[in-house]
This record gives sequence, structure tokens and C-alpha cells, in this order.
Amino acid sequence: MDELEQRLDFLIKRLSESYDGVGHNTGRPYVYFVYPPQRERALRRIVSESMLDVNNLHFQYIDLLPLTIASLEGHEERRQELLNDPQRGSGAALSIMRLWARTLTREIESMLEEERSSGRPVVVLQGLAALHPLGNPTSLMELIAEKEPRDPATGRIVPVVLFVPGTRRPGASRTYYFLGLEDQRLEFYRGEEV
Repeated sequence: MDELEQRLDFLIKRLSESYDGVGHNTGRPYVYFVYPPQRERALRRIVSESMLDVNNLHFQYIDLLPLTIASLEGHEERRQELLNDPQRGSGAALSIMRLWARTLTREIESMLEEERSSGRPVVVLQGLAALHPLGNPTSLMELIAEKEPRDPATGRIVPVVLFVPGTRRPGASRTYYFLGLEDQRLEFYRGEEV
């Protein structure tokens, strides 16, 4: 069995056995699954085959690439102007990240409301490479942290799984290199690692 498949099996087992306990030690119900960026297609295939609604878990997928594109639709020229302005560049990037965080929060809330099921919902975020170069998974989760997703049927906090393209150094706990880039050394924002 492939290492990705083993880790995915562990993730599903963790969610099945400790659904309400995910994130209790770290303060947020986030689970980070870092995988080599060159394995993107393989991971998506394995996820589509393995992360089916099992053990009363109901997986709800959000791909950030179309979400980030749609949120800026019609504002491309203004976005480019702001990012090219040296005095506003970093502020503009943060504004765009805030926009993406609000859009993602609304998408999660809408999805949870529409897709009510008898199972326990789990939000799965894919396509996180779309955040680069303006942001990263850590900054995104910091921005949405105060609006924890809740199951509208039960009021329970819903775990969020983030499939993060990146690398990890052996023995380096809680850090990762987003997209495998040396200048993107980041720490997980209050969540568990798988």
C-alpha cells in the first residue's frame, strides 16, 4: 500500500473514531494532510476512491481553484493594479486573502445547509495551490478561524481537512514548506497533522 493511501486510511479512521475530538488539543477542528506537490493527481484519485461516505461520515469537497477565480471575476484589472502598486502590494494581497476567506466561509455554510444528511459532515479543502503567491493555507485558516463551521442540524463543530501540497522535513513538527518552496516555510495554524 502506498504511503499516501496509508495516511489517508489513518485520517478516515481518526475522523470516524474521534469526530468530536478533532482539534480539541489544538483549539481548531483542522486536519492538515501535507503531500508532495508532484503527487497531486495521484492524491485526488486516491481521495475520490477512498474518502467516500463511510462510518457515518459525509465528505463535502471544496476546490479552492474555481472558488478563488470566481471570487475575483470582473475585478482582474483592479486586482492587477493593486498588486503592482509597491505601496499597496502586501495590503492588496491581504485584502484578496480576506475576500477568499469570506467566500470560503459562505461556501462552507451554504454547503452544510444544503447538503444536510444523517451523517457527520466533514469539509474537505482541495486545490490549495490556488492561494499562491498571495497567500497560503496557514493564513487562510487564520482568517476563517473565528467562524468555525457547524452542522446546522446538530450545532456540532465540523472538522475541516486541508490537502496541502508541500513538503515536511523529518523531525520538524508543525512546520511545512508550502508547494515545497524554501521561502514558504510555515507553521500549521492550530490544527492536527496527518
